[in-house]
Amino acid sequence: MGKASLVIGLVEDTRQQQFVYRFLREIGYLAHQIRFRPVPGGGGSGAHWVLDRYADIVEAYRLRSARAETALVVAIDADDGSVSRRQQQFRDRAARTADERIAHMIPKWSIETWVLCLTGRNVDEDQSYRREPGIEEQIGPAAANFFHWTRPNTVPPTHCIPSLLAAIPEVRRLE
Repeated sequence: MGKASLVIGLVEDTRQQQFVYRFLREIGYLAHQIRFRPVPGGGGSGAHWVLDRYADIVEAYRLRSARAETALVVAIDADDGSVSRRQQQFRDRAARTADERIAHMIPKWSIETWVLCLTGRNVDEDQSYRREPGIEEQIGPAAANFFHWTRPNTVPPTHCIPSLLAAIPEVRRLE
């Protein structure tokens, strides 16, 4: 299976969007091949926003005549729950098959946890790093490191957290 010519992103906030966009560029997608659904604005839960739209976006992915040329990336925080709980929430809405290019990126608490881990910091997945200063400047290097960690025959460093390990086979669905 070759690389898709279009990737659609469904994410809950701008930092997730920046991370996913940078990662997709690292794996070889061009800017015009990457499209995001609008990020929710104002108050409310970004996670609920993603979950509420998940079944519709999966259905749209499946209906596309060029399905083989399309991929879907969905990012949602696990918050204080588990990655497996979020995966189950996705399955409950629209179960995917093994051959579908639908990748779930589910950081524990928030994307900031991944960014810090990917840039060499030891993090605790039971702690929120959402208000950590300087995250924006670290998103690009974090996405580049994630790309390297996802390469075949690459063993992630020992400080790699479980939610990042779970995302590696997920993003390989896109290539």
